[in-house]
Parts: sequence; C-alpha cells; structure tokens
Amino acid sequence: MSQLAAHFDQEALSMLQEVMDDEFPELVDVYLRDSDQRLPLLHQAIAAESADDIRELAHSFKGASSNVSAHVLAELCFGLEKAGRDNELANVQEQLSDIEREYHQVKSLLQGMING
Repeated sequence: MSQLAAHFDQEALSMLQEVMDDEFPELVDVYLRDSDQRLPLLHQAIAAESADDIRELAHSFKGASSNVSAHVLAELCFGLEKAGRDNELANVQEQLSDIEREYHQVKSLLQGMING
C-alpha cells in the first residue's frame, strides 16, 4: 500500500488535483493553514472541557479533511466530534493525539505533492 493510500482516498484526491489544476497548491495551503490554527483551538476546548466547542471544531476539521480526501483523518475527527456531541470527554485527549499524528502525516504528504 502506498503512503498516499494509507491516508487518502487516492481516486478522489487525484480527481480533486485534476479539477483544481493550478489552484490545487492554493487549496492545500489554505487547508494546512486552517488546520494548523484549528489544532490549538481543539487543545483549548479540551482543556476547558467544552463539549460544544470540541464538537464544532472537530466537525469543521472533519469537513475540511474530507474536502482534501484525507479519509482517515476525517474519520478520526468524526470520533472526536461524536465525543463532543455526546459529552463523553474521558478519552478526548487521546483522540486528539491520534488526530495530530494523522494530520502530520497528511500535511507531509500534501506538502510533498505541491512541492515535489
């Protein structure tokens, strides 16, 4: 299995890259900037035990990740979103750690695509 296939829906990502053409690097840049800002906000929401903020932030991160075909990351975000929605916060720190690990993989692969 390729690195991309472990983290992305490759067919959808290829289609997105084809459709976006010259705009693809800009899309990736916006996604990465937004995501880099979202992670500290998730840390703050978890520290504050704010289930609503966790749900909202995880939901938007899920949607953005889905838009770039990062299906594994989107699924992890969905789990955190559900925890916030259900106000089940016991494991949210571990969930966020999983999200951060996956995001760093996604970020590295996307940067490789636009810089390589």
